[in-house]
Amino acid sequence: MRKPVANLILKAANAIANGLGLSLSDDFKNSIVPGARILVVATGGLIANDVLAIPEPYFAIVDKLLVSICVIAVFSVNYSLCVYIPQLFGSYTNKTRAPEENSLIVRVAQFVVAFLGIAAVMKVWGIDIGPALTGMGVAGAAVALAAQDYLKNLLGGFNNAAERRFHVGELISVEGLVEGRVESVSLRSTVIRRLDTSPVHVPNSELANAAIINLDRRIYRRIYWNISLTYSSSIDTLREICQRVEQYIDDSDDFVPADKASRFVRIDTFNDSSIDMLVYCFTRSKVYADYLDVKEDLTLAIKSIVKEAGGDFAFPSRSIYIEAVGNAGPGQFIAAATDA
Repeated sequence: MRKPVANLILKAANAIANGLGLSLSDDFKNSIVPGARILVVATGGLIANDVLAIPEPYFAIVDKLLVSICVIAVFSVNYSLCVYIPQLFGSYTNKTRAPEENSLIVRVAQFVVAFLGIAAVMKVWGIDIGPALTGMGVAGAAVALAAQDYLKNLLGGFNNAAERRFHVGELISVEGLVEGRVESVSLRSTVIRRLDTSPVHVPNSELANAAIINLDRRIYRRIYWNISLTYSSSIDTLREICQRVEQYIDDSDDFVPADKASRFVRIDTFNDSSIDMLVYCFTRSKVYADYLDVKEDLTLAIKSIVKEAGGDFAFPSRSIYIEAVGNAGPGQFIAAATDA
């Protein structure tokens, strides 16, 4: 009866899943069939134990053993079903959860099912779980004191998953800690692979309390330059340079229009050795390689525009003016140096 009963249970599970809007995977089907067959064998053993009337105390031992096997088979199926809890909640709440959040939910559910299964088996053997739970509570308090960091990281992981500040695969910057892509999230730590491909394991509690910049969720990439021009450039030359640079950005499809994102091309600052022109704009593409291509084209275009307009780029420099006044102070030093 093992095979037909197992197929019947599998069909019933499929019907229930379809009614809940779930789809059972082949891995689940492969895991539920052994449990169903064990349940059939254990049930047959219970019937045989009653029919054969095995004398005490062997009857009670065999009976409890077979009941324990049935309980374990049932809870093993429930343990496998835990992977569908996020999918079930999502179908009712119309809310898609991140993979790391689903993973945490599944692990907690599996822990609860395993705990209840152990408690059920203890009940079958007549073990009072009340004192055991009390003892576990006392032991749990001691363990909690010794594992405060682990519990903080566990709660921090749930907090990160609930707030959805980042998902696996996203590029984030944690101020003062690390910048890179999120590779995996566990109950204790999050693995972030830096741009130099080095993995960094960051405790979840630190991420929960840190300021996180999610670079993949920005809308555009920004260009923010201060370009130094010489003081010898005329006013008309400076205006022409600004107008032509802004016109280049307007004509290019690589940049976000001014009505959708801020854009400034203005003479901005009198610097120590230059007049600075501010170039502030956003690129359409967030892909880093495309962003570099756009910046390169803009750099070459600005260089060409400055030269064609008759201007030039300034570089850090310092001019020293020496003035001799009378025969005192620095003038005496100059005269002495001349006579020498």
